[in-house]
Amino acid sequence: MSYIVAIHTIADPELFWSSAAEAVPNLPAGISLHATYPQHDGTRAICLWEAASVDEIRGLVDSATGSFSSNDYFEVDPAHAGAFGLPSGASAVS
Repeated sequence: MSYIVAIHTIADPELFWSSAAEAVPNLPAGISLHATYPQHDGTRAICLWEAASVDEIRGLVDSATGSFSSNDYFEVDPAHAGAFGLPSGASAVS
């Protein structure tokens, strides 16, 4: 499993957050959302996911929010000297 960061630039905060509220309780097995950090007005957010790959998160998030959000993704390297604050147990990229 890998930690994936999703960075969202949100054109329609109302639609984005209502879509997220519907999707998160119904995540597929093997996918976890660990943290969400929204900007005060809801137009930007950073989320920390855990999944098998960036493509898995991209497919899930873009299908739910892609029409009202521009999303960028990257895999976190928990072994990097600058990495901290990851969920316990994160020690190497799978």
